[in-house]
Amino acid sequence: MRKVFIAGASSDIGIAVCREYLARGYKVIAHYCQGQQKFFELLKQFPQIETLKIDFTNLENLERALLEKYELFLETDVIVNAQGLMEPVPFSNVTAEVVLRALAVNVVPGILLMRALVPGMIERKWGRIVHLSSISAKYGGGKNSFCYSLSKHAMEFMPSDHKEWAADGVFVNALRIGVTDTRIHRRDVSKNMRDRVALIPAGRMATPEEMAKVVFWYGSEENTFTTGQVITVAGGE
Repeated sequence: MRKVFIAGASSDIGIAVCREYLARGYKVIAHYCQGQQKFFELLKQFPQIETLKIDFTNLENLERALLEKYELFLETDVIVNAQGLMEPVPFSNVTAEVVLRALAVNVVPGILLMRALVPGMIERKWGRIVHLSSISAKYGGGKNSFCYSLSKHAMEFMPSDHKEWAADGVFVNALRIGVTDTRIHRRDVSKNMRDRVALIPAGRMATPEEMAKVVFWYGSEENTFTTGQVITVAGGE
């Protein structure tokens, strides 16, 4: 049984990703910080899910977990890097703290997880890593999401080592996730979602379940030959 570590598993997309991997017979390790009701309902439904509560705003927490929970991470085959802190701050009010917090939560954990877990994947000659970026990286973010979009753009920057990993069956890709019907959009009351959806050629938002299926494809045996790529999944944007 293959094992997947999902960072940001309590987001709407993260929950759908958990369900997709569970349905395909994977063992799931689900990271969360605060969680939401739907996530805790998922844990009750699937008590076999291993959980790891870490606040990524203090990266020492992740470093400590990688050392203290070594057995939990042992033989992890797939990393899905889905966490996403989005603080709605207009660019004119952006501070160094807001920028660094977005980078700390959205970018650095993926780097540390790759550094820690890829050697085991190489040894086993198989591994998949999927970073969830955002279509907002294409536009410099929205009115209040510059830091979020900047951090998501940084997630697309892969170490050149990935070319060597490919020879050992370890693939890494980033997905530019399009507008999806999740609570992150409902939190920003200033956002006109009707106007935003009108920009999507497909004419609608995606569902978390649709995105989860794409994430699974790139982070599974079904992906046999794609690595080092940034793939846009955004209904034509």
